[in-house]
Amino acid sequence: MAHITLGGNKIETSGKLPQKGDKVPNFKLTAQDMSTKTLKDYKGKLENIKINFSGYDEQIQSEIPNYPIDQRGLTGCLTLVNLIVKNVTIKSSKSSCEDAVNLINVEGTLNEINIVDSFGDGLDIDSSKVEINYINIVSSKNDCVDLSAGSYKLNKLNLVNCGDKGLSVGEKSFLQIDEIFVENSNIGIASKDSSITKINNAHLKNLETCVSAYNKKQEFFGGFLEIKYIECKNYMNKTHLDNISKIIIKNEL
Repeated sequence: MAHITLGGNKIETSGKLPQKGDKVPNFKLTAQDMSTKTLKDYKGKLENIKINFSGYDEQIQSEIPNYPIDQRGLTGCLTLVNLIVKNVTIKSSKSSCEDAVNLINVEGTLNEINIVDSFGDGLDIDSSKVEINYINIVSSKNDCVDLSAGSYKLNKLNLVNCGDKGLSVGEKSFLQIDEIFVENSNIGIASKDSSITKINNAHLKNLETCVSAYNKKQEFFGGFLEIKYIECKNYMNKTHLDNISKIIIKNEL
């Protein structure tokens, strides 16, 4: 099983547990060797911790016919669920799951999320309220970042080689971004299904579509996307939207 879950006071992994009193413990996790342990000192709160997840090598990944899903229906190789977080850094490489990193019902702040080589989505966040200082994602076969049903503040994003969308925002989310870079993707930024996305600076390159806003699920309305400054180079379509969505671009660089 390739899934590692941190939630409540339980963790499933064979990595070294952080010790009480450590300022910023390094927590190394691997997908190949798993066991169940209890995180007694945290009880629903992760603070001052660095998590480094390493997945399967390329040979093993190529032999996986479908995304592995654990018995609880979780799709992330590394999943944080029902947690309060503060001063947390996450690194992931060579994930073999639908999501490399999945945050579900998480609240608080994260310093950095760095994800390389994802079999599906890079970062997927659901029903959460978080601020993340820096996100760097390289080579995800689906979306690099997928946000839904929450409130999010992301200060800086660097998203490269995203198989579908660089950034996808959906299911009535509210998102604020200071600066985003997207390169080599199908769609650079998509805001859909009653979501509101506001961006100060967007730098986009080598895309089929720079920005998109639309309705996908019938229980929601269209999407809203507002960008203060945008630069888009080497694209086929600058914008794509339906008749119930809106895109506002105030300045072009």
